[in-house]
Amino acid sequence: MSDSKENVKWFSLASIWFGGIVSVPALLIGSLLISSLSFSSAVFAGFVGFTIVVFLMSIISIYAVEQQKSSVSLATNSFGAKGAGIIVGLVIGLSTLGWFGIQSNIAGASFSKIILDTVQIDLPVWLSSSFWGLIMLLTAVFGFRILKWLNYIAVPAIILLIIYALYIVFQNHNFQDVLDYRPETTMSILQAIGLSIGFISVGVVISPDYNRFAASKKDAVLGSLFGILPSALVLLAVGALLAITQGTYDIVEIFASLGFPFFAMAILVLATWTSNVMNMYSSGLAFNGLLKLKETSRAKTTIIVGVVGIILAAIGLLENFMDFINLLTTTVAPIAGVLAADYFLSKKRSKEKSSDFNWIGILSWCCGAAIMILMEAPVKYIIGIVCAGFIYFVVSKAIQK
Repeated sequence: MSDSKENVKWFSLASIWFGGIVSVPALLIGSLLISSLSFSSAVFAGFVGFTIVVFLMSIISIYAVEQQKSSVSLATNSFGAKGAGIIVGLVIGLSTLGWFGIQSNIAGASFSKIILDTVQIDLPVWLSSSFWGLIMLLTAVFGFRILKWLNYIAVPAIILLIIYALYIVFQNHNFQDVLDYRPETTMSILQAIGLSIGFISVGVVISPDYNRFAASKKDAVLGSLFGILPSALVLLAVGALLAITQGTYDIVEIFASLGFPFFAMAILVLATWTSNVMNMYSSGLAFNGLLKLKETSRAKTTIIVGVVGIILAAIGLLENFMDFINLLTTTVAPIAGVLAADYFLSKKRSKEKSSDFNWIGILSWCCGAAIMILMEAPVKYIIGIVCAGFIYFVVSKAIQK
């Protein structure tokens, strides 16, 4: 299919973002917060953090709808034509490619384990990783429309599986047990909000890749709001519930231990599939922009990049690059601050800049990235994004005067 402009309604966008959020890591954030917060405090922190993310996504998505541009293309004004390709394209491309390989490897390892437990066939992990990586890659290659229909099928199935998991949990526990839970250690609400922002901050930067297809600015905002906030908050709460009542956040493990390996496989494949396709789609777009190729070349670029990711997943090489990938993921978030600030500046700008490098945007991003790399406290996710956007806005306004 062509990735030309489509009049996509908000519920289609919401289903895509829902599918991207629903994953085992989404449950992990709940178990992580509940280790140092009460259930109500963890949910409150998640609500505030996710609301901040949705707010930033909405601003940048409105910008994307106005300009009809993907993330890298949208950044050309704030980073410069070459700066956007080198910095934004490379950072987004490598980080999403890395996570595609890692999730393909996780899916492959889990699939092999389930096959062994179910039918006693020892399927090599590299083969499983390659198989599922290829399936996810092909879905990403076909583009936005296939991703949209995949989520129409996957999202209801995932919801039913989560409901069933909670049904199993509350056969032996009641909700009062959850409310009475008190952690042994404590964490500040500000730190918890920072962790919540960090969990989906990359989504802010890649949101133009999807929301640019919205039928209107309202559809882009509603798609982000209803796709991100309810799903992220529910998954956080479910992860916290499972951590309190079962001692694990892993729904797959719960199903498998109760004798339901098929359901375990289904939720793993669906959750990984929907989120990982978004990784590959954004990675292909980012490298396409980095190499300055036409929009029609996106599918070919995605195939080449995806094959590299599958090979890395199959040979297990990505395990040695986790720190590097985490570093890249951290440096993505400040881009959101720069893009959001640029949107407000663009309202009074008569024409787009044509310079190869916009050093204001680049230096603003460097300041935000440095904060997020050097700081250890989770509040860095708030400070890094705000700092990058603030510096860009103030310096740009001063120069305009």
